[in-house]
Amino acid sequence: MAHLVKTFKDFLDLVDKTYNDHSFELRYGQTVMNVLYSVWPDKYKEFVGTKFDCFYDDGSVRFALDELEKTWTDLQ
Repeated sequence: MAHLVKTFKDFLDLVDKTYNDHSFELRYGQTVMNVLYSVWPDKYKEFVGTKFDCFYDDGSVRFALDELEKTWTDLQ
């Protein structure tokens, strides 16, 4: 995971910042998956093609975020 993203809250903050910084050019699900890839590529790979993959379907964002919150490991 990226150095500055240690907690699930940090992840959510980075997703929101990225989404806002790009003037909403990307859908929120795309942003979630792009940020996930940048901070936790292995988890991203686990999500691709599953019900947690929200890149193409914003309706899956809640599933993705719920799963990430359950499995997040805070870095020490």
